[in-house]
Amino acid sequence: MAKRNKWIYTTKTHLTMYALLLIFTPFLMLRNYLQSAIGKLSRLSYFILDIEIPYILTIFVIALVIIIIKNFRKIRRHHILGGLAAVLLIYLAQLFADYYFDHRFYDLQHNWHYFAYGIYSFIAYRFFKSQDKPIARIILFIFISAWALSTFDEGIQVFISGRIFDISDIAKDAWGSIIGMIFLFVGIFPQELKQFKFRLTHHRIKDYLHNPKTLLFWELIFTFILILVSSVLADMSYWYYVVTITFMSFLLIFLLFHFSRNRYFRFALLLLIGIILILHSINFLKNRNDYIVGNKYGLVVYKGIPIPFFDVMIFPDNTFRLVDKKHSFNARDLATIYNKVDDILLIGSGHEGLGGKGFPEDFPVQFVFNHIKNKALQIIILPTPEACREFNRLKEEGKNVLFIIHNTC
Repeated sequence: MAKRNKWIYTTKTHLTMYALLLIFTPFLMLRNYLQSAIGKLSRLSYFILDIEIPYILTIFVIALVIIIIKNFRKIRRHHILGGLAAVLLIYLAQLFADYYFDHRFYDLQHNWHYFAYGIYSFIAYRFFKSQDKPIARIILFIFISAWALSTFDEGIQVFISGRIFDISDIAKDAWGSIIGMIFLFVGIFPQELKQFKFRLTHHRIKDYLHNPKTLLFWELIFTFILILVSSVLADMSYWYYVVTITFMSFLLIFLLFHFSRNRYFRFALLLLIGIILILHSINFLKNRNDYIVGNKYGLVVYKGIPIPFFDVMIFPDNTFRLVDKKHSFNARDLATIYNKVDDILLIGSGHEGLGGKGFPEDFPVQFVFNHIKNKALQIIILPTPEACREFNRLKEEGKNVLFIIHNTC
């Protein structure tokens, strides 16, 4: 009987069952409305001396303290480094992913991808290790299998849950697998990589696949680029741009580093970078007191800084960031925007005026009640060229403006 049931305890069975769990859990959550319940659970809080403290954060801290106390004598430096590295990578992803969602860093729904695929890395490691695979091959197989599983999951959810195919979710899943591997090889099994020396570049392309530290580093770079690009091109209609920009950017960065082994190429590259930085610095200093100094289809020049193709949000304090490119804002987007704006919200609806949809009224100028800040808010929606001119005028008058630019249509 024991032999007959031995398959239940194999690493292959564990990996298969966990992969199925990753696929069907989102379906069950959507079907039983658990997703919204988890979102509400993350926001439950209590007050101490007028300070709002989330329950979920309190539970996490208590659990962490208990784990530390129970294992205090066993904790080593590599455990701490692994944990800190994982937290840092989650925080880094949260800086860029799902900006309009306005998640809190402790939000369960927001961190699901990182934890779920971080655990996947550990389970996949056990399976590939049982197959006596070299450690570099294990790192490659974990990464590829996580990508394949996440892509399949996104595809199948279109049919079983009615969800849209979201490349940014694939990026977050892949990032979770990277977090899991770094925690695994830094915090739990540091001896696995101890014999290998990290080298950023190698003589031959195939050597990058044989050094596990180098391989893991370039997997991280590739996935981080995808996180950046997919977070500002989340709409499915932009999938081609996401794939193209990600692969071309990674290939360019990789080849520049690879050929920098040649000292003449390295000198020419550093010289070129230096010239570009000097020219941009001169252009920025020249226009530092100006605002929008150039605008045409697919390009905005803000304070001398060119911003091609992507949509951009310019804050009242004159800082800016790239934001998700979209024609219409939903209720969740508006809640985030209303939380950032004070007096005037200016929308550049694109050169053909196809964007800027989703607001209460379909008028170029409207006044609404900002329920987030409990005050009146003026909204101005104009085609991007007109909006840029209006932005410059309002800033020269000292107005407090949040400006969102749709940079193309």
